[in-house]
Amino acid sequence: MLVWVRKLMSNWVARIFFSLLVVGFVFWGVSNVLTLVGNDSSVARVGRTVIDISTVQAAYQAALNQAGQQGQPDLATRQQLASQALADALRKQIIKQEEQRLGVTAPDAAVRQILDSDPAFQTNGVFDKTKFEQLLAQNSSSPDQFLSQLRDDVAARQLLVPLLGGVTPPADLIDRLFAYVGERRTAQTVAVANAAQPAPPAPGDDVLQRFWRNHPAQFTSPEYRHVQIVILSPSLLAPQEQAAQADIDAAVARAVAAGAPSVAQRSVQVLTVGDLASSSRLEAAWKKGASWNKMQALAKQYGASAIELDQAAQAQIPSTVLGQAVFAADIGKVVGPVAGDSGMYVFKVTAAGQSGPDKAALQAQATQALQLQKAQADVAADVDQLQDALAGQTPLDQLPGNLGLVAVQGTLDANGMTPEGGPAPIPGGDALKAAILKTAFAAHPGDPPQLISAADGSYFALSLQKIEPPALQDFAQVHDKVLAAWTEGQQARAAEIQATALYRAVQQGQSLSDAAKAAGLQVTNTVPLLRSSPQQSADVQALSDVLFSLKQGQATMVQTSTGFTVAQLTQITAPNPAQYQNVYQQWQQQMTKDLQNDLAESFLAGLQARDKVTVNQKLLAQIYQ
Repeated sequence: MLVWVRKLMSNWVARIFFSLLVVGFVFWGVSNVLTLVGNDSSVARVGRTVIDISTVQAAYQAALNQAGQQGQPDLATRQQLASQALADALRKQIIKQEEQRLGVTAPDAAVRQILDSDPAFQTNGVFDKTKFEQLLAQNSSSPDQFLSQLRDDVAARQLLVPLLGGVTPPADLIDRLFAYVGERRTAQTVAVANAAQPAPPAPGDDVLQRFWRNHPAQFTSPEYRHVQIVILSPSLLAPQEQAAQADIDAAVARAVAAGAPSVAQRSVQVLTVGDLASSSRLEAAWKKGASWNKMQALAKQYGASAIELDQAAQAQIPSTVLGQAVFAADIGKVVGPVAGDSGMYVFKVTAAGQSGPDKAALQAQATQALQLQKAQADVAADVDQLQDALAGQTPLDQLPGNLGLVAVQGTLDANGMTPEGGPAPIPGGDALKAAILKTAFAAHPGDPPQLISAADGSYFALSLQKIEPPALQDFAQVHDKVLAAWTEGQQARAAEIQATALYRAVQQGQSLSDAAKAAGLQVTNTVPLLRSSPQQSADVQALSDVLFSLKQGQATMVQTSTGFTVAQLTQITAPNPAQYQNVYQQWQQQMTKDLQNDLAESFLAGLQARDKVTVNQKLLAQIYQ
């Protein structure tokens, strides 16, 4: 090797190269030369300014941690987060370079004023340095980082606010858009329902068979799959678990202690009478067995008032004397007369109870919670044994019987329906059923069963036995279905003919009211319709879309989910800005904000083009992959 180097050095070109290399070592140092040769860490450049990958990586990691709270982000999401982190870094650098070019700076006094006025950093209205540092530490930041960011923000506002401050949309533009969006249209409509048409006589089988052959999609069975499934699920295993009564009682006691204190309650029927004689007569009638309805009628004759309280606490009863008497009385016994603040009381307590949760309900909830806890522990203990058995290619119908498995088999389509038309009896919740269906229709016959985790801590394994491809059903088997479909088609055709005749009559100058009256149909008026409203049904929205393309007095005909609708536009109402002043101002503010955003983006795009921004896509990809 050294001999080869000596020979190489005899070449004058090589001598020049090595001389330059030595000069590089002298002026830049060994590490810098090697970095420039093959270890560039700049993920982007703004002109000659480098955006180091570490800056983007830190911002990306912070965004990734936040997104990870909602679940593990996929590749597309991670790529988007990295691109956003790079865009933020580029925007800051572009703005900083423009600030330097224009001599824009952030005065210390302005930074200090913002810092002192931030309520998050104050104690009793005064800036608290300790609180400031603690809050930054909790957010993985430092005072130097925060102040640097704050200075950048102040300088950026000095650059952008004068640029955007004078941006306002033209009043004519706002008026036109407001009139377009807020315009309302009203129409007369006539609904021609398919089902309202008389059913034609049933045709011969030759006609039905032709209909059956011409509409195969309506009479083709879906793809069915024959599957075997085993499920290991805490929710399915829980009802079989035994919970100790002592544990249940302890859980109920904790729930009672954590809730509001229990308060005695009474349901009572009360008569308030002005004098003793009348109250005595009412008491006597009530004690003889008169119903509450009868007592209410008698109370009116004696000038008394009747009231019924349901599950009232003693403090909720308006009279202290009455409250004490009610809570001292026996259930079902007529009591009185009792002298009170408002006269004489005659009453009967109809029920007694306690406020707060029902003890029986608390016991049931505690039992179910304890059963589920035991089931979850059993599933966690059994899942490894189940995994080992499946790894050993044990058939599903030969798995150990002590694992608490639920086994089912049958035939179903992609919607979970059986060939008989009912839902497949897959145990478990909707999320588990959805996961099983997805797996069943992604599997191939002969695939070894794999243990798959599902929602709520459940596991399942599935074996696909056979696939039945879609097939045209036998005519004899679907004869009634073919007849019903043919009849519906004929009724729809009759409804279309009737609606078309009505539409043509209006087109020829007849009013919709007169044409509908002649046809024995009813006319209705729509509510004022907007161009788009989330509350409108699909049929109303379809009609609205057409109405806003018509001139006043013109008619249209649209097909709906139940038939056809013929409509004639009767009124166009333009919105009045004075009447909807708040909405108009909101429009104005939103348009101003949109224009400012557009101008800011255009300004930044211009700076980016001028400063020749370049991005190392390969290095960027290393961040999110």
